Amino acid sequence: MKKSNQIRPVRQAILWGIISLVAYLALFLNQEFVTHYFAQGGVFAIAVVLTAMAFSFIHGAFASYLLETLGIRPLKKGVH
Repeated sequence: MKKSNQIRPVRQAILWGIISLVAYLALFLNQEFVTHYFAQGGVFAIAVVLTAMAFSFIHGAFASYLLETLGIRPLKKGVH
């Protein structure tokens, strides 16, 4: 069995996991505020898009570091 010599990004996975958790908690604990302003449309529609992009980035970073920490990587074509 081949061992990986790469350092696993455990700290980054934990950091982005905490940031992701805090972001979701902030969203769900303030859902009345968020719903009130995001449902107004107009300029507030930009806030919806920016919030979705922020959550996508935060959750994507966490998922990427988590998978890398667990040693899960995509297969490379042509490498056996």
